[in-house]
Amino acid sequence: MKAFLVIVAAAAALSAQQADLIIVGGKIATLGPKGDVQAVGIGNGKIVVVGTEAEVRAKAGPGVRTINLNGALAVPGLIEGHGHFTGVGRMRMEINLRDCKTWDEIVSRVGDAAKKAKPDEWIIGRGWHQEKWTKPPSPAILGFPVHAALSQATPNNPVILTHASGHAAFVNAAALAKAGISSTTPNPSGGEIAKDSSGNPPDCSRNRLRGWSIARARRSSERVLKRIAMPMRGANSSSHRKKRYRRDSRRFRMPDRPSRQLT
Repeated sequence: MKAFLVIVAAAAALSAQQADLIIVGGKIATLGPKGDVQAVGIGNGKIVVVGTEAEVRAKAGPGVRTINLNGALAVPGLIEGHGHFTGVGRMRMEINLRDCKTWDEIVSRVGDAAKKAKPDEWIIGRGWHQEKWTKPPSPAILGFPVHAALSQATPNNPVILTHASGHAAFVNAAALAKAGISSTTPNPSGGEIAKDSSGNPPDCSRNRLRGWSIARARRSSERVLKRIAMPMRGANSSSHRKKRYRRDSRRFRMPDRPSRQLT
């Protein structure tokens, strides 16, 4: 009985090492130490061998299927899943607006935060999405509310509320004043300041309007690193952010493997 089990195990191991699919005839990028190779062998859905065509064919199992690239390029499957590293930390430092169903609910939630804030202290929130609201705001411009209600609820504090996508933001009158934005302010490069028929900014801006401080980014990184214990793939990771990740990962004893999204 033991001999039979050994034979079965050996046969299974041999089968696992054999390729049931071979890809040849093109340039195959491994993105690893081997660089570009001539062929790749796949068995049971996993890569079992890469190298020259002769090396790969030597691992061919019975009934192997062959794909000829005819000179084309083959690359490993793209991994889309990613995390906006500092954004995850910022979420723990800001007002969460993801579950708000109306503009009135957002105004109420931000107003409650303003009551606890010091005068002139920034109130920052994120996560609103107009497509999730149960009713459209009124009055509105281009589907977005004007800042009157928000400004009334937060007269002593500048407010910025970022869209769930990160590509738009609501601000109140205090924030507009601090930024020096008025009816004569031109759109920034790569962005847009929504304005009413009189040319006045109602409160919504898109894309490149906000600045971001290194100090705040550092605090948001620390918030994440204190709570996760695994490497993550980050999007939009600049060189100074990657350096900060490595420094903080050592500080919080987190496995360090930050990688950068290709755009």
